[in-house]
Amino acid sequence: MVADDAPASISAKPAWTLQPVAELDAAEQQRGMRVLTIEVIFSTLADAVAGGVILTAFALHLGASNALIGTLAAITFWDQLLQGPGVVLVARLKRRKLIAVAGSLVSALAPAVLAALAFAHASSAARTGIVIAVALYGGAGAFAGCAWNAWVRDLVPGKVSGHFFGRRSALSTAVALAGGLAAAWLLDRAPEGSPGRSWVFLALFTTGLLAELASATVLSRAPEPAMPPSDGRERLLPLLKKPLMDENFRKLIAFLASWQFAVNLAQPFFTVFFLRQLGFGMTFVMALSLINQFANLLTLRKWGDLADRFSNKSVLNLAAPAFIACIAAMIVASQFPNQVAAGAYLIVLHLVMGAASAGVALASGNIVMRLSPRGAAEPYMAANALITSAAAGLAPILGGLCADAFARREFRLLLEWSGPLYNGDVVRLAVRQWDFYFLISALFGLYALHRLTLVHEKGEVERQEMVREMFERLRHGRRRFMPVAGLKSLSEFPANLFHRRGAKRGG
Repeated sequence: MVADDAPASISAKPAWTLQPVAELDAAEQQRGMRVLTIEVIFSTLADAVAGGVILTAFALHLGASNALIGTLAAITFWDQLLQGPGVVLVARLKRRKLIAVAGSLVSALAPAVLAALAFAHASSAARTGIVIAVALYGGAGAFAGCAWNAWVRDLVPGKVSGHFFGRRSALSTAVALAGGLAAAWLLDRAPEGSPGRSWVFLALFTTGLLAELASATVLSRAPEPAMPPSDGRERLLPLLKKPLMDENFRKLIAFLASWQFAVNLAQPFFTVFFLRQLGFGMTFVMALSLINQFANLLTLRKWGDLADRFSNKSVLNLAAPAFIACIAAMIVASQFPNQVAAGAYLIVLHLVMGAASAGVALASGNIVMRLSPRGAAEPYMAANALITSAAAGLAPILGGLCADAFARREFRLLLEWSGPLYNGDVVRLAVRQWDFYFLISALFGLYALHRLTLVHEKGEVERQEMVREMFERLRHGRRRFMPVAGLKSLSEFPANLFHRRGAKRGG
């Protein structure tokens, strides 16, 4: 139903238009959520074939250094500082859908630039082109993301937000998994130094261009609820002042900023660590990324259900410590005497890390939306994006600049036993180069976990209580269904670990 006093510039009913809608009924909300679920297929495909490991491989293909790898990682975060002017633009135009679609179209220029560099020689000019493409992609995405987040905050009802984002993220992970597998297969057919490798990069970046254009087209079909009227005098600093005066939201930003710094001090260099310090090939490195995404896919929707059942903070209390432990455990990979043992260890570690990262990503994004006021979420999300992106962008820059210094240092710990039955080493630990980053990252992660304890969210429960209920569910299912159906339940582990019990908690 549309209000009688709706402005003339607002569309009277949802249609294929960039105009906002005065009011949305439940059916239009459902249609909008379906459209946004379809849209994630194309946007994720663009990221899968033109970003992440593929972009790192392309940068290395053109002779990128550790400092440049860190710079590329930092740009993706520092581009989010543009959400500051983005929130002002949204507040003044009140056309979130228009801004999001336009941002997607501009983002499509980035894979076009990368495709043009596919046959370039390894030169400083070509590497500068990569930097420009990444900056363009992230900058346009910052404006689009600012509008998209606030748009979805008003479109998706709070009581189903966990389920919606869990389902959307699960689909996104599935597409990333399939796209990454295809990219890995193609690059494996054209190893480093072969003439066909440039053709593979050209095909991947062209696919990313087409997927980004399809994403903008589908996004234009989703309805946008109209924003409340204002005096049109919005300025950046006054807009950001309100969320920073919110004590609980300020504590949330402190946690997210310290978390982003801790994680991105190490994570952007995983690929370099695997390739150069451990000596693995690109195919195995891509396989690890896909394994991580596969574990992410298995658990993501269950994390969403768990967030609805308890709270987002409760999910973070479980997933965040597990993720930090995985980063610290990365140093063990360099202690194995052969690559087979190290590779098997990394596969298991990435399964755990993928499951943990799914919970962290879903809950951290959802808690920002839950603690932002409906109808005025833009400055809250922008303040969070500005501060956390600055922290996240600083970490890989420091990591890249200090890489050579840590490469010349090593810490060894050796414990020996001498006796009548055994003489030899008991513990042998050598920490060098990127291992230092993983330990330092874990220490900053512990501080971030402390900041999380200060955040309050309605419905949160103690970690022990949620874990106890989850394992009681498993124990109950084993008594009821063993020996036949219980075996099936065990075969579905770990997805059934997060099986939801009871009715959904209200938003």
